[in-house]
Amino acid sequence: MNKPRITLLGSQDRKLRQWLSSHPYGHERGAIVLFRKLGRAVADLPGSDRFLAVDIIPLTEEWVLESSPTQLRINMRLLPEVFFRCEKENLELGFVHGHPPAALGFSPKDDINELNILQGLSGCNGPCSFLVAMVLSDGHWLARVRQGLPPRDVISARHICVLSDKIELHGIVMPDEPDEILKRQEAAFGKPFNSKLQSLRVAVVGAGGTGSPVATLLARAGVGELIIIDGDDLDKTNLNRVRGYRAADEGKKKALLLKTFIDSLELNVSVSAIDQFLDAAKALDALSTADVIFGCTDDVAGRNLMNQALYYHAQLLIDCGLTGRVDTSVDGTPFLRDHRGRVSCILPEAGACLRCQRVVTDEKLAYEDAVKKRPELAKLDPITLKRDYYLIGGGEQAPGVGPFTSATADNAVATFMDLIKPYRQLSPDLRQDNIWIDFVHMTIHSNQPVDNSDCVYCRTHDLLLRPEGKYRLEIPRLGEIYAPK
Repeated sequence: MNKPRITLLGSQDRKLRQWLSSHPYGHERGAIVLFRKLGRAVADLPGSDRFLAVDIIPLTEEWVLESSPTQLRINMRLLPEVFFRCEKENLELGFVHGHPPAALGFSPKDDINELNILQGLSGCNGPCSFLVAMVLSDGHWLARVRQGLPPRDVISARHICVLSDKIELHGIVMPDEPDEILKRQEAAFGKPFNSKLQSLRVAVVGAGGTGSPVATLLARAGVGELIIIDGDDLDKTNLNRVRGYRAADEGKKKALLLKTFIDSLELNVSVSAIDQFLDAAKALDALSTADVIFGCTDDVAGRNLMNQALYYHAQLLIDCGLTGRVDTSVDGTPFLRDHRGRVSCILPEAGACLRCQRVVTDEKLAYEDAVKKRPELAKLDPITLKRDYYLIGGGEQAPGVGPFTSATADNAVATFMDLIKPYRQLSPDLRQDNIWIDFVHMTIHSNQPVDNSDCVYCRTHDLLLRPEGKYRLEIPRLGEIYAPK
């Protein structure tokens, strides 16, 4: 069964809560919420549409025919204009209202109201139209979805995800029996924690030194669905720092190998392996279905796509990477002068984007593209590159040392857990969105982002919940959405 997931931004959640709870006489209030549906299929995972809230229309006085502390009746004649907007902008209709604290679920009256709304909606926009119904009661959200055909079938939402500077998950169904494997984790973070992880779909982009430990840690922690994206083959030089691979696996696709390994653990996790790079249609479509993205790739172009996707698709991005430098002493002995691991934690309305953190720059993209076309450029020093080739880059190293890649992966997953159940107490000089671990000097620090008030990603939010239109992420080279593969 397709168990839908609902996503609200923190600002939308606050707006709805304030409106629904502020009637001067304590009457029930309602609102129309318009959703964008992302329903792209992913191999080996159950169907699960994502409904992203894109606009809120409070039901003000002209909408209300009758209200009381326990009842709300609206003027259905005002709905066709909203139906038309849904059809024109390819949106789905949502009806949201409040309940008194004692009424924690949907009522028989809600059934009648939803069927009446859906009858008008499907009559105008067709029987494939969806209606998302949400109730706020005692501070908690509940949600369910109906479709015009058949209208009486009701599907409870898997969860309602609120993304602010953390992740709040509502409407989670608790298991009858606790998972024996996760008892200690439950003792540390409380009873709802494991069920919240089980409800999430997480994409891991890159299955190498950081991606393979991230994916295995997430599976062992109890994440319900994993998407592993990597088009690379396992190289023998990877074996000092990866998880889940053997020498006999050399030359095989890392994503497929890692899925096989995680499946062999017999944990309560469904895994999809996409053995293509992120700019492939199949990989991007799978990425759009995730609640959370872990960026574990070493290419700047991939990070640039993830940085864009998190705003279009309202997702959490945790990106990790390493940098360093190996030097040579006077007697010719190599030594590690610098080695640091970074974890960048970015939410749609919180945290500086990867461009403002200078993880992604146009200069880095140009350098990476040039090296792909002419690999010999990677051996040149930065001065030669700039003088002879007008390229900025080179000279930076990321020595593949297993303990350091694993420690960075551990910190990335620990950051994820902190967003679901806050436990960290960061010092004032540290930023949640950018933390570096210096493995040589054993210090932790944050870099200040660029102060770019015109950034379309994290400052002006021009791309936040923007419709993709014809092409994935509005980039023609990424192909048409739903075009034949």
